[in-house]
Amino acid sequence: MTATLFCVPHAGGTAGVFQDLTRHLAGAFQVRPLELPGRGARARERPCADFAEAIRDLARQIREAAPPGGWALLGHSMGGLLAYEVARDHRALGLTRPERLLLSACPGPRWHAAAAEPEAGWGSDRDIAERLVALGGLPREVAVDADAAAYFTGLVRQDARLLTGYRYDPAGEPLGFPLALFLGSADPLTDAGTAAEWQEAAGRPPRVRRIADAGHSLVTERPEEMARMLSEELSGGQVDMGPDANRERYLDLMKKVLTNVVYEDAPLPSEWSPDAVFDPVSRSTGLDWPSQAHTMVGARRLDNVQSCVEQVLRDGVPGDFIETGVWRGGTSIFMRAVLQAWGVTDRTVWAADSFRGMPEVADGAHPGDVALGTHRFNDVMGVSLDTVRRNFRTYGLLDDQVRFLPGWFKDTLPSVPVRDLALIRLDGDLYESTMVALDHLYAKLSPGGFVIVDDYIIDVCRQAVHDFRDRHGITEPLHDIDGVGAYWRRTR
Repeated sequence: MTATLFCVPHAGGTAGVFQDLTRHLAGAFQVRPLELPGRGARARERPCADFAEAIRDLARQIREAAPPGGWALLGHSMGGLLAYEVARDHRALGLTRPERLLLSACPGPRWHAAAAEPEAGWGSDRDIAERLVALGGLPREVAVDADAAAYFTGLVRQDARLLTGYRYDPAGEPLGFPLALFLGSADPLTDAGTAAEWQEAAGRPPRVRRIADAGHSLVTERPEEMARMLSEELSGGQVDMGPDANRERYLDLMKKVLTNVVYEDAPLPSEWSPDAVFDPVSRSTGLDWPSQAHTMVGARRLDNVQSCVEQVLRDGVPGDFIETGVWRGGTSIFMRAVLQAWGVTDRTVWAADSFRGMPEVADGAHPGDVALGTHRFNDVMGVSLDTVRRNFRTYGLLDDQVRFLPGWFKDTLPSVPVRDLALIRLDGDLYESTMVALDHLYAKLSPGGFVIVDDYIIDVCRQAVHDFRDRHGITEPLHDIDGVGAYWRRTR
């Protein structure tokens, strides 16, 4: 049975695209998302200059992982083309033969070659953003925010430039391993001819798996169905997807209730999203301000919290958990729920917040904090301690394993009565808030513990993270969560 599944994301995508899929496959296969330079955890690296360099980079990542029990390759959309070329040329790239090639929502090589001529044909940034929204790859709230949209469309253009150097050569031997296609019935980029085109490219008929009523973004919109089908392809039968189904059901239900996708409360109007209409994609990715939900981080970042908490529990990493910036308390509530689900009674969740909103930035503060002006939103951000305590109590999770640290971070975090931490979750938005938290908490983080940065997409927050890491010589890789948040694991 295949031991390792390597995953290549779509054009402009990061490794975080496969987060939900990874969780659903946990315990069945080792899933290793790949990421090209110039984005996500590799944002500081020079982007690949051409298609051939991108292929070599992906092959290097696979070689360095050196899977002992066989490997397979999954590519989504344009990532499928990259995966195909890596698999096709595996010998020349110094790789052992993959056991399978799995392509999700991926048009054939001829389609990609035509789409790349010329790159300018992709249109303006607005055109690209609208196209991504239509394909389910970008929430509407991001598309209408000029700065955020420019970031994502820039990554797409970066990959479009790779395609300009791509030349499809149908000559060659048939693939020496099975090929499977995963296609959504409502995907505008694939059709009845897609399987035939891939049969020509592979020299063998592919196995086609169709997902009814699914669009282009299969791996993020329908991860559970994708995981089931992938498991069947990779193992030839059904796979036990987790050691404790009841625990997983409880935590999944907690995520749905905390984000309130159950009752679909309308978001509060904001500068970037004036329409108060519930959108499941925006809620899932944490890109709206819910009117009733107890968290605004979205399902994917809650998945990340679950993954990190469960990892430190499995590995026995000592320490408590702390969140700096809790809003209505939802994410801290979820941390406590994970401890409850695992029967852990010797760890505490610490919730640090002013419980009155964001600070007014004083003269001489970081200029980015001044420009951000987050205190303008304190009518939304200011949630009282009594309200947060009541929210914990609603879930039956307010007990002596929950402690609150009310006040500004600069006043509370230097003297927090904690010896060891296993997880630090930063959600303070600002440079100063992020830096103060890292300055006073990171020394308490046990090796094997995690730092999660909710607002990594915000320039000043990201700068604080990199300034702190540079100052302390922290080289552990940063991993993208969902295009908004990021995390790393301390190893020393």
